[in-house]
Amino acid sequence: MKETRDLSRWVVASLILVAAGGFAHAAGEETIEELVTRVGRARWTYDNSVELLADPRTAWQVRVDMAREARHHILISTFSWHNDHYGKAFRKILDETLEERKAAASAIMVRVLVDASALGQLSPTFSALERQGAKVRGFNRSSWGMTPLYGGRMHDKIMVTDGTEAIVGGRNFSDDYYDSKHWWLDFGIKVRGSAVDDLQMIFLKSWEFTEFNRTAGRFLLPQEMLLDDLRTFWSTGRYPGGKSPLQRFMNAAYFPGWKKAPGSVPVAILYDNPMLRRRAASTDLVTALAEKAETRIDLMTPFPNFPSELTEALVAAAARGVRVRLFVNDRESAIRSGPFLLAGYPTLIQLIEAGAEIWAWRADKQVLGQIAEGECELPLLPPIALHGKLVLVDDELSIIHSSNFNIRSTYYNTEAGAAVLDHAFNRELSDLLDDLVEFRDVELSCVNGNGYLEIPALVRRLGPEDIPEMKEELGDKQRFLDAWSVAW
Repeated sequence: MKETRDLSRWVVASLILVAAGGFAHAAGEETIEELVTRVGRARWTYDNSVELLADPRTAWQVRVDMAREARHHILISTFSWHNDHYGKAFRKILDETLEERKAAASAIMVRVLVDASALGQLSPTFSALERQGAKVRGFNRSSWGMTPLYGGRMHDKIMVTDGTEAIVGGRNFSDDYYDSKHWWLDFGIKVRGSAVDDLQMIFLKSWEFTEFNRTAGRFLLPQEMLLDDLRTFWSTGRYPGGKSPLQRFMNAAYFPGWKKAPGSVPVAILYDNPMLRRRAASTDLVTALAEKAETRIDLMTPFPNFPSELTEALVAAAARGVRVRLFVNDRESAIRSGPFLLAGYPTLIQLIEAGAEIWAWRADKQVLGQIAEGECELPLLPPIALHGKLVLVDDELSIIHSSNFNIRSTYYNTEAGAAVLDHAFNRELSDLLDDLVEFRDVELSCVNGNGYLEIPALVRRLGPEDIPEMKEELGDKQRFLDAWSVAW
């Protein structure tokens, strides 16, 4: 009983710390660690082990192993869950896990949150899972005949099992993220340690928010009053009347604690929600990191429609001699074309003019066709697009996130990520980015004895010569793109 009470006090204390934006930093120059606490509104934990999930095969297998080895609970939040091969396969794995645990008389709890926009299309595909006892909900969906509270989307991607392991990053559940023959480059972090507590608490609060949104009070109370109540709940764990729907989770079954630390890597969990703050702390943190960078800052996103403050900070960093590298998709590999592609052009133009390195990935379906025609078998084909969201600063701090750091993510989405202070982890990420740059011309080794296959220009650096074409494509669309910037 004492352990449960102590844990409850610890969880509430951490919630208050995150809501308040952390403790004030000492006088003098602010460290990156202090900057993450203050601007990112996050707390550091120091007893973690971390694993970078970049290879789609590893990213899939880690999720499968976590689900099959879970004994008490599985919590998943995601933006979308497709009805394709890998989407169906993971639902089947959860279904089998539930059935096996029932047969062994050790029932397991499975909770899934999917953004309401996707759930409306996909809800029939979860019926078998729900018959086994899982609960699946749409985040911030319309209820009682009313529209969602603030129009926001669940865009974070979190998976937690037994309160001991968690994944956070940019992957949803679909073939795009796990099919080694037709995949998008994306990233995640598998974490063990106290950082898991923070990711689990984010999920539990989001789950309770969906419960709140289903009540009659949703219909009877003014929206601003509802939002105030929800903000109070998020920062304190209790509603204004004192009720705490989280209390039933405050025990060692959900938060087992760490008798022995699994590692010593400092990790801070980042989270954004437009219900809580009008502007994402993560975007502000990346902006502040760009302002603080001394030697280099790398940033990857498929949608570089940045808020002006972030673009200006990157331009200023390049002007003072910081090596700024931005990894995006070229036209051939753009995940979304039209206004989604054009909206990022103003950012790219400003950064090119400032001397930043813009590396555009261009390995599309045509490249896959070249490989097929060459009769070259490869265990892992080059990704056909970049979907990763990451930041690397001065070889000191890295961030893996679900946020694109664009205007939509900054003002409209829930987002989650992890900041890591670890030399080995950052070096692994840095080496991967360096390898991407070297993909300008690549010779692939076939595994079926057919020798080698040369693939030209999988990535190219955008330069001043590309600006006129970008401006021509933009034409007179800039006003329209700016007016609807939150949509891109």
